[in-house]
Amino acid sequence: MSRGHASAGEGQPYPSPAYAYFSVGLLMLAYVCAFVDRMALSLVVDPIRKDFGLNDTQVSALAGLAFVVCYVLFSFPFGRWVDRHARPPALTLGISVWSLAMMGCGLATNFWQLFVGRMLVGTGEAAVNPVAYSSIPDSFPPHRRSFAMAIFAAGSTIGGGLGVYLGSLLLGWAERVQPSLPIVGTLAPWQVLFIGLGLPGLFVALLVHLTLRDPPRRAAGGTPATSRDVAAYFAEHRALFVLMFLGFSGFAISNYAFTVWGPTYFMRVHQMSVAQVGLLMGVGFAVFGSSGALLGGLWADRMQKAGRREAPIWVGLRVAWIQLPFFVGAYLSPDATIAVILFSCGMFCASMIGGLQGAMVQVLTPNRMRGQAGAIYLTVVNVLGLGLAPIATAAMTDYVFGGPTEIGKSLVATTIVALGLASLLLVLGMKRAQARAAAVMDA
Repeated sequence: MSRGHASAGEGQPYPSPAYAYFSVGLLMLAYVCAFVDRMALSLVVDPIRKDFGLNDTQVSALAGLAFVVCYVLFSFPFGRWVDRHARPPALTLGISVWSLAMMGCGLATNFWQLFVGRMLVGTGEAAVNPVAYSSIPDSFPPHRRSFAMAIFAAGSTIGGGLGVYLGSLLLGWAERVQPSLPIVGTLAPWQVLFIGLGLPGLFVALLVHLTLRDPPRRAAGGTPATSRDVAAYFAEHRALFVLMFLGFSGFAISNYAFTVWGPTYFMRVHQMSVAQVGLLMGVGFAVFGSSGALLGGLWADRMQKAGRREAPIWVGLRVAWIQLPFFVGAYLSPDATIAVILFSCGMFCASMIGGLQGAMVQVLTPNRMRGQAGAIYLTVVNVLGLGLAPIATAAMTDYVFGGPTEIGKSLVATTIVALGLASLLLVLGMKRAQARAAAVMDA
């Protein structure tokens, strides 16, 4: 099993369908672990705020800023790694780092220790998307890539659902048992949550190390792009990438707002218990979210076969329009049952974007620079999405709408602005995207 850099022209066959789907399933499993860990904090906002004496803005810094700073910084070296060297070792390292850091968060005794732990979680998770964005196009032909990316992206919804559901079970167990560790002593339930959810990632890292092969690279000439090549390409097509990357960031802002603050909204406004929220988010993400991601991929592949080479962007624009009324209705509904139904429909629609964003990067950039292109995209989308959405929503709650119980109004404002801007930018960039996607496909 070779781990070295593989060079292959377009004439080489793709891996067997069985192994290609196994490999994307393994990438999805890694993404599941990433989102299990990423979602954990949303379940314990109020306990951490109480233990450390924080306000919503400070907690949102843990959820967003602490994570995204290192996620962004390390996405570039990981992106360069996957464009120039074997990809599985990068993923093994990333999973190991974030899993150990997650467990370390469970031992934090103050705000800054937890802040540093969240930074290290972001460092490790920076490996996942560059590896997937680079290796999936080398495993699947163009008319199957959106669906393959959707399978990978379904890991975020499955992981989000498992993170909330398993997290609620862990919290309930910890409250009953009050476990302790030598030297550390009795652990708070939120500490048990971090330790318990971080541990499985180490086993996934071992599985990746033992079974994931690096597919032959399907770049003409097999020459990896340098950073200068990537910079020149993005400078040449800067108007296109500004519109596309900022447009897709609108989806991230809306999605991270409901991911981070959705559980808290239902607990504060509709007085749902942790167990009830765990069931809602678990089923919502795992069932509605995953099926939405797969449907979005199938929709884009169908449009690709019909001749729309910019299909991920065309479908993404429709997804923005479809999801908006569901979320606005959910956040404003005074009835818990109606809010849950609308929120679940919103999750289904919003999750369609999961595989489309990676497919968007792939149709607009040559194979030899997709790892670094993915890193640039992830920088933009996470700075604006995970970095901005939680803290902007929290700031509106604290300083505009009047306090914690008004979180629903903040979520409405964030959602309308984010999806409105996403729609506008994608419309403005559609013709450029059509031309660039055709050029990349024909090269």
